[in-house]
Amino acid sequence: MASTPCPFSFPFPNHPGLEPAAQYAELRQYTEPGRSAESGQSAEPGRSAGQERSAESGQSAELRRSAEQGQPTGLSRSAEPGQHAEPGRSAGQGRTPLVPVELPGGVPALLAHRHADACAVLTDPGFSREAATELRMTSRSKESLALNVVDPPVHTRRRQLLAHAFTARQAGLARPATERLAGELIGAMVRKGPPAELVTDFALPLTMGVIGGILGVPAPEQRRLHPWVEAMMSTTAYSPEEIAAAHKGVHGYFAGLLDTATDGLPGELAEHVRQGTLGRDEAVHLVSGLFIAGYETTGNQLGMCVLALLRHPLLLKRLRSDPAATPQAVEELLRYTSLNAAGGVPHVALEDRPVGGTVVRAGQVVVPVTDGANRDPDVFDEPDLLDIDRPHNPHLSFGRGRHMCLGAGLARMELQVALDMLVAELPGLRLAVPEDTLGWREGMYVRGLLELPVRW
Repeated sequence: MASTPCPFSFPFPNHPGLEPAAQYAELRQYTEPGRSAESGQSAEPGRSAGQERSAESGQSAELRRSAEQGQPTGLSRSAEPGQHAEPGRSAGQGRTPLVPVELPGGVPALLAHRHADACAVLTDPGFSREAATELRMTSRSKESLALNVVDPPVHTRRRQLLAHAFTARQAGLARPATERLAGELIGAMVRKGPPAELVTDFALPLTMGVIGGILGVPAPEQRRLHPWVEAMMSTTAYSPEEIAAAHKGVHGYFAGLLDTATDGLPGELAEHVRQGTLGRDEAVHLVSGLFIAGYETTGNQLGMCVLALLRHPLLLKRLRSDPAATPQAVEELLRYTSLNAAGGVPHVALEDRPVGGTVVRAGQVVVPVTDGANRDPDVFDEPDLLDIDRPHNPHLSFGRGRHMCLGAGLARMELQVALDMLVAELPGLRLAVPEDTLGWREGMYVRGLLELPVRW
């Protein structure tokens, strides 16, 4: 493939706002040279395209119906899927399927940004995550990514030891405890009085408490582990030495936990160690990885979901009056917000593999950009619009294939419970500061808010 330079950096630089609309509008235009610029490129400085287009879209279904009936909506609608294709050509033909870029450290790679192409890379055993660890693009140890960057059969064996604890049934069984904890945290905020800081007072304690309960980590120990977890989840925010020290601290804590565990999932893993079917370090990295992934991602996702709802008072009102709409709202918020600050997990082709009508040669690095796939106009009508009535929403926010997020069911449950209880218990919920003063995490794998001050 030609090494045409991409006109923007990758991973995308940190940017304010929930959604990658402007970045992916630029990516779409780059891959479709004959296409006019997306509205995201005309957004005001400091304001993303999604904000411009959906600022008053709390009743997006009504807006959609009005537009379909030829009535003015006050929103600029993008063309329907397929309308950008030339006559006689299917949607997506003529678009650059794989974009050549240079990753940190000078590693050449290809971006699989279309939905079908990202799915192809994520599900094809001809692509290896483990081989990509040799690129050394992170200061994290390979062992600390015990599920995320290993290939079968090791990945299969490890996942099978854990999967039974993260089924949809288990997520349902965890719901009452999650509701109790959410109620306690909201009650504490109410007793203290507004303003409250929703990230540290609610989102992180809730998600940390849920996974901590599953793994038998007491609340005081959860808080003690948090600074180490922050360092381990950094790309550039912390030095390699700080990341190594954090890894040592987390590893030491969970080694001690497993050495004394007799019940629950840690007890099961400890028994596997005693029986010789699982290495001790392997077990330590599995349980510590579950703790880290179990709250860091969902906690930051929750903060962004709340901010998105605070931008749309009509949507908040709807969820308050119709809690049955919360699950579909969560799915759309997962698609719409941009959690992955590093772009995606690099994969290496083990052999020549077809992707998007071209051939990826053995040894080439491909990054499936799931946030870009979630904005694919060939799959999502009006991809930059927050629309909880979206009839077809095959988002890739939890990935796809063998590495699909193990805790997806648990995360969905936590987000649903949290949003239901916040909108019900705090009916006047609103930002306590101007949105443009909010701070965002930088130099981290996971995007999120540093703080979210609210009133009610």
